[in-house]
Amino acid sequence: MAITGIVKNVAPVAVLAALLYAPQEVLERFLRTDSAKATFFRVARPILKVLVGLGITRTLNRALNSLATNNWRISSSPPNKTWDWPNEIAVVTGGCGGIGLALVQGLTAKGIRVAVLDIVDPPPALESNSHAVYFKCDITSLQELERTAEAVRKSLGGDPSILVNNAGIVRINSILDISEDDLRQVLGVNLMALWFTTKQFLPAMINSNKGHIITVASLASFIVLPPCIVYSATKAGALDFHEGLTSEIKHLHKAHGVKTTIVHPNFVRTPLIQRYLERIGENMLTIGDVSGPILAQIFSGRGGQLVLPPSSGFITGLRGWPNWIQESVRDALAKKSLP
Repeated sequence: MAITGIVKNVAPVAVLAALLYAPQEVLERFLRTDSAKATFFRVARPILKVLVGLGITRTLNRALNSLATNNWRISSSPPNKTWDWPNEIAVVTGGCGGIGLALVQGLTAKGIRVAVLDIVDPPPALESNSHAVYFKCDITSLQELERTAEAVRKSLGGDPSILVNNAGIVRINSILDISEDDLRQVLGVNLMALWFTTKQFLPAMINSNKGHIITVASLASFIVLPPCIVYSATKAGALDFHEGLTSEIKHLHKAHGVKTTIVHPNFVRTPLIQRYLERIGENMLTIGDVSGPILAQIFSGRGGQLVLPPSSGFITGLRGWPNWIQESVRDALAKKSLP
């Protein structure tokens, strides 16, 4: 998979390089008129040089990103640790609706047995799925999650090799207006549960040197969304959790076969944030726009960082911009979103 992706990225650059450095007699076979030759050598070649430079830089950047997020290894799995989907077990938190349900359906379509952890009742689409098993669980309770994790292992006959920390909630309140209960609930579901689930399922992945932990964060990891400040804070925390987890797996546990992925979707059309988006008039992604790339990342067997849509990637560098630009962006967003 990695080699195919590299070839796909390199091919356009190779074509441009061939045009740029091909012998003159070869090019003249295609440039039959003097005007065509003059245009190519005086105008097109300088442009091609720029395009080739940009293409090489972009391709090299993508290749280095892929290597860096996979322990600087080209192979997606260590020797004798390949993925066999019908024999894999996955855990998806918040899997009864929205992105979570789409992920469950995509995973089970590959034959993966999926444990769905949620506090809401399962929808009919989940109850009729023979590869999915529902576990009612409050993931903000460590004790309840410990009991559920043991039930998952007994019910599905083994240790999960895939953990998707997808569950998330939002409360649209200002700092002064949010209640203590709401504050604790958002922090519990969006942030503390990341530790709780990982403590239950990561040890087996380390022992087998095989696994994949996916953290569904948000573009709010990089830019605050007033008046959803507690939500934004938890998503910034989710990014720190992911980065710290990746470092510990690599350097503390030496488990190079355990991959990590973090996902930063822009606004998604789900009940979670529908009212807020209607207020600010923001365009929304569909559930498939998010679940599709996540599933593709899982099935690639490689770790990474997904920004969805990719065109929003510039936002990830916001905190490195000059303060006057940062504040201008935050001011504009606040004026649109606050009453």
